[in-house]
This record gives sequence, C-alpha cells and structure tokens, in this order.
Amino acid sequence: MRNNQGSVSVEASVVLPIFLFTMLFFIYVCELYRVKATVYEAGIETAEYMAEYAFLSDEFLENDSIVADIAGAGMVMLRFNEYVDNDALLEKYVVGGKKGVSFIGSSLPDDHGFIDLHISYFVHVDIPILGNHHHLITEHIRQRAYLGYRGNQEASETSEDDRYVYVARNGVVYHNTRNCTYLKPDIHGTSLESAKISGYKACEYCGGAAGNSVYITTDGNRYHSRRNCSRLKRTVERKKLSEVNLPPCSKCGE
Repeated sequence: MRNNQGSVSVEASVVLPIFLFTMLFFIYVCELYRVKATVYEAGIETAEYMAEYAFLSDEFLENDSIVADIAGAGMVMLRFNEYVDNDALLEKYVVGGKKGVSFIGSSLPDDHGFIDLHISYFVHVDIPILGNHHHLITEHIRQRAYLGYRGNQEASETSEDDRYVYVARNGVVYHNTRNCTYLKPDIHGTSLESAKISGYKACEYCGGAAGNSVYITTDGNRYHSRRNCSRLKRTVERKKLSEVNLPPCSKCGE
C-alpha cells in the first residue's frame, strides 16, 4: 500500500504540470484566433471604405501620386483604428497595440484598380517555462476600388441611366452615394436597464463592456457599449440602377 501511494504521488506530480501547460497553451491559441478575427474584420471594413475613398483620391489627387499615397495611408490607419471592435484584446496580445499593426506594402489602389491591403503585426505569447515569444501574423485583403468608368462622352451619357446606386436592406429608396446621411442608422443613448427591459440583448462584440449607458437603434435588437461599434452600421448593397425598382432618395437621389 505504501509503495502504491508513493507511485500515485509521483504520477500526479508529473501529469498535473503537463495538464496545466496544455490548458494554458489551448487558451492562448484561442486568444490568438480572436486577435486574428478582430484584425481581419477591421481590415475588411477598412478595405471597403478605401474602395470608396479611392474614387475621391483618383478625382482630386490624380496629378500628385505622392500626396495621394500619403493621404491614403493616413486614411487606412484612421479607419482601421475606428473599426477595431476590441481595443483591449489588441493591447494585450499585439506588440504595440493597434499602432503595431502595419500596412506596409499596401496599394490604394494598385495598377489594376484593386485595394490591396497587406496587414502584418507581431503577437506576444507568454508560454509557461518557455517564456515570452513573438510571432508574426500576416493578412492579405483584396477589394476592387470604386473608381467608376471613364469612357468617351457618348458612352458616359449612355451608361448614365444604368449607373451604380446604393440600397439599404429593407430600404424604400435608392441613394447615389453610400455616405448619404439617410443611410446612417438612428443611434441614440439610453440606460442599460432600460435597454434590457425593452428586450435588447448585448452586442456580441462590444456589449460585454457596457456600463450604465449604452447605445441602441430603433430597428435593432442589440445594445452597444460604443457608438462607433461596426455592428451599428446598416447593411448597404451596391446595385445597378436597372436592378432597383425604387424611387430616388430625396436628399441625394436628385
């Protein structure tokens, strides 16, 4: 009996550290996937915005490519920082936090009319026994830029009747620009208790950090801790005018 008790103690002392190491490693892997998902989602939304911004830079900055590149790079960082849903997660695992995410090598747009985002950043993982290690993560996002069509005058007049317009999900009008204020949701603040009583649930991305004050929309079913949460944006589709059987927006459709 005494010999058996001794062997059990030895086995436990060997197995327990291995078990704890495995569990911690699994937790870190899950956290790194959360980091990748957060960065990739913000990158997707940044690419979508830059696809529209490229039209402005192409129209007003086409004679100064250096200025256009600088303006584009600055806009990428500005929008990426705005679209990141979980700042604390990046601050914890990404070297340098949001500022440590690099877009070096990106084209805004490239020679073929695509927004080509090259995202790279280092994550630091504190592995028990092995210590702290840095790992490079890269992402590549490619999105066609909305540069429009430049043909001769006759062709442009012919295609004017079938231009691209924007329609919100369940919308009743079409819009000539995605930045129309009528495409922005009606966001208003309220108390957390009032939101819960009205049937609102926590946003999967930012609701967990909600304090006493939250943000909701009339048509939504989630409350948000941040007014600029990406989930507060309306779903907008870009379609040909010939595909839309709706009247024009009174603000931007004229």
